[in-house]
Amino acid sequence: MNKTLKIEIGIFMYKFIIGLLLFLCNSMLYAIDTFPPLFTAEYTLYAKGFPMGEGTRSLKMRSDGAFIFESLGETTGLVSLFKKVHLEERSVFIKIDGKIRPLEYTYRQTGYKPRLNTIEFDWMKQVAINTFKNQTQEISLEEGTLDKLLYQVVLMEELKQGKRELEYKVVWKGKIKIYKPTFLGEENVDTGMGLLKTLKYERYSTNQKRHTTLWCAPSLHYLPVQVEHVEPDGDVFSMVLRSARGFSK
Repeated sequence: MNKTLKIEIGIFMYKFIIGLLLFLCNSMLYAIDTFPPLFTAEYTLYAKGFPMGEGTRSLKMRSDGAFIFESLGETTGLVSLFKKVHLEERSVFIKIDGKIRPLEYTYRQTGYKPRLNTIEFDWMKQVAINTFKNQTQEISLEEGTLDKLLYQVVLMEELKQGKRELEYKVVWKGKIKIYKPTFLGEENVDTGMGLLKTLKYERYSTNQKRHTTLWCAPSLHYLPVQVEHVEPDGDVFSMVLRSARGFSK
């Protein structure tokens, strides 16, 4: 092998190694930067435009490495004297090869009109076991299936990645439904943390009778800082951010 060929091979290997290192570093940064940080966010809850309660959303990690995304809410003030309601919605999930996979979902309402809905995800058998109103159903799982709370964590992650067209497969009431939030543009929202620039998304139910709107703030890793839900009878329920901890400034 002549000297010139050795030099060319040496240069090629050097460039290859540098390129590989840059690729690995960029991949690591991509994974770290796009998954939401552990956080706690507090909200004011509204019904028909009037304050009626307080809520908290948090993302935590358990000692076994699993994550818990939890949403809590309860009525306060005069409203609680007539309708004392406590809501708890929780998703337990893990990350495998950078992908989010749900393990357990719980929706519990106590006080006025108590309800309980649970979903157990068995990925070995590729089924989800949904228990609701004392009835149990098994749903065949597809890769990428989420629960109705967890999809908002993935939404935060994907918006951070730069995606704007979103679509999620969600288990709910014995079926896998397609959630396809539509991007409506940018909008400033007045919150307890001041005026925040947001991306506005709207999602309609399958029968088009209900719709939910999310305002996601880039400065808070695309956390939904305002959420509005409209029922078929026109009743409007919403939550607006008061404070948030865990996000870098």
